[in-house]
Parts: sequence; structure tokens; C-alpha cells
Amino acid sequence: MEYLRIDPTDTASWNSVWKLYEESFPEAERRKRNDHLRACGDDRFFPLSAWEGGALIGLMFFWEWNSYRYLEHLAISPRLQGQGYGSEILRYLRDSEHTIILEIDPLVNELSVRRLQFYERAGFTLTPYRFVHLPYRLEAAPQELLILSYPDMITKEQHNDFLRFVNEAVIRYCERA
Repeated sequence: MEYLRIDPTDTASWNSVWKLYEESFPEAERRKRNDHLRACGDDRFFPLSAWEGGALIGLMFFWEWNSYRYLEHLAISPRLQGQGYGSEILRYLRDSEHTIILEIDPLVNELSVRRLQFYERAGFTLTPYRFVHLPYRLEAAPQELLILSYPDMITKEQHNDFLRFVNEAVIRYCERA
């Protein structure tokens, strides 16, 4: 599998990745196009796509700072789900010395429980910390999420570092009044 940074000037690839992003996440959980393009200019943001044989496999958007990686979005093409591609992409993400942090929806249905189990099989640990994600769009409400980390459970201090980064850096690329 080949991992490529998403280049907005490569229209065909960009459109394929953007379509997967829009189909994979509810509107409230994704940036508007212009906000995303601004984020792409931040050296700490890694909007990567995964390809095999010229076909889009999936995407992962993550942030990297200090000793951390924050996995903001991960999606696999619907026709390829359940074939191990998500696990392979996570292995690529974990292949570093960084502490990896991600969030998932609260465990309210079978899908959210399966998502937690997927990440736990990949070595992530559910932490006791909660996170209220500020909305990407003005019309959306903040959402409480669960935090997972890899390779170990993060400390309260690391959780505070994560909150500070999201609330100071990531939020810059969300819609504002």
C-alpha cells in the first residue's frame, strides 16, 4: 500500500479522497472544504490517503506535535471494509515513537462498541478521560467523546497536553463566527 499526502492540485485524487471523507463522517464531524485546505497548509497536519494499484483504499488525517500523534479521521472505502486495510493503516500510523491519541463516540450502540473493539485489537487502550470536541461547523454542537491511546494509557498530564493542542491548534481550522 502506498501512502500519499493529499494534494489539492491533483484534482482526481483530491476529489476521490474528499468524497470518501464526506461519505464517511457526519457533517458535524468534518471540516468544510476551505477550512480543510487551510489545515493542509499547517506543517503539523498530515492528510494522508492510502492507495493500492491506483485505487483509493482509505484516508487518515492526523496531527503530529512534540511526542504525539492525534488521529483525527480514519476511513476505509466502504467496498473494502472488513478486509484488514484499517488495521494496516493503523500499523503505519503506529510505526513511530509517538504516543497516539484518538477519540471515538460514546458506547451507545453496536457500531460504537465494534469501533472500540477494533481499536483495542490494534493495541489502543480506552482511557478514563473524556473529551468535549468543539464543533467543526457553526451549526453543530460540541460532542463528548471517549479517548484512546497507544502504546500505553496516557497520563492526566498527557491528556492535558492533548486538550491544549486541540483547543489552540486544531480549532483554528474549524468554522468560526
